[in-house]
Amino acid sequence: MIKTVYNTKDTTIYERFSKLNTGLDSILNIQKVEVNGDQYNSRILLSFNTAELSSSVAGVGNPKFYLKLTATEPSEIPVDYTIYAYPISGSWNMGTGRYANLPTGSDGATWVYRSSTTATASAWLTSSYAATVTGSWTTNHGGGNWYTSSAASQSFSYETSDISMDITSIALAWISGTIANDGLILKKSDSDEASSSVFGNLQFFSKDTHTVYQPCIEVRYDDSIYHTSYSLVNQNEEVVVGISNLQQQYSSNSVTRFNISARPKYPAKTFATSSGYLINYQLPSSSYYSIVDAHTNEDVIAFDSNYTKISADSNGNFFKADMSKLFANRYYKILLKTQTQNSETYIYDKNWIFKILK
Repeated sequence: MIKTVYNTKDTTIYERFSKLNTGLDSILNIQKVEVNGDQYNSRILLSFNTAELSSSVAGVGNPKFYLKLTATEPSEIPVDYTIYAYPISGSWNMGTGRYANLPTGSDGATWVYRSSTTATASAWLTSSYAATVTGSWTTNHGGGNWYTSSAASQSFSYETSDISMDITSIALAWISGTIANDGLILKKSDSDEASSSVFGNLQFFSKDTHTVYQPCIEVRYDDSIYHTSYSLVNQNEEVVVGISNLQQQYSSNSVTRFNISARPKYPAKTFATSSGYLINYQLPSSSYYSIVDAHTNEDVIAFDSNYTKISADSNGNFFKADMSKLFANRYYKILLKTQTQNSETYIYDKNWIFKILK
């Protein structure tokens, strides 16, 4: 199962414009620039609801949590770089500012302040940190505070890419209450931020994007079961696969079961009182599902050998899909895949399409 928890707020804080709030920008930046010999970085602040994260794994064993951000129009990216995520120490406000705003406004987090440029008591700490808490900067004091006891990272080489970062240790610390959930700060390594030769601009869609690429945490766990109740289909023969209960429309924020039927296209002739076309079969245990956007053909829930397994019970094959990741008024397509012991792969693409309603 793969569930989705979307972020509740985000903003970019800029060292160069240390009192600028960008809470309503549609783009988030991890940026490094040089102006008149001085170097300036930017960092991303994100927040997620603890209760949603906790309820998504109620009764679940060994869940994994992945931070997902979709990249757009990066520039001057180094050959090798690493993005780090740390749990933020201390509350902050998203604000209503934008990068292009003049004047900059006074509400929301900035490089210097957590909540407002008029609330000087809300300044990020620059010294006398609590245990396991720190901060850093290159030119201007500020830039956020974060815990060093939990951290996550993702490295890139010869590529610009979406972020898909394992933040399981951080999410579990939030859920258990070990660390207060004040969100995440995303930044480059300290060495890259301080370097006089490493620059570039990584851009990602924010909560306020007009696309379907809002930041989120994917909650992944294996909820599959597999009982051999029927004969397996023979992949060396032509196979007819269907989704017997597929509907044209589904509501969002629900978990839906899809029942899968499978049989040989040409059943062997036998002496029987019923048709061979009515005999139930099932797909092998190494079978998986995927859901893609029917318009863009992009994976929304990608094939995963651990978390999108097709199950089997006394009624046959099935899988359950969390619809909360799917946006209303869009069409989606289901793909099924089977892998055999001799490494052959069979993809079933029958234009199984449905629409999500509000």
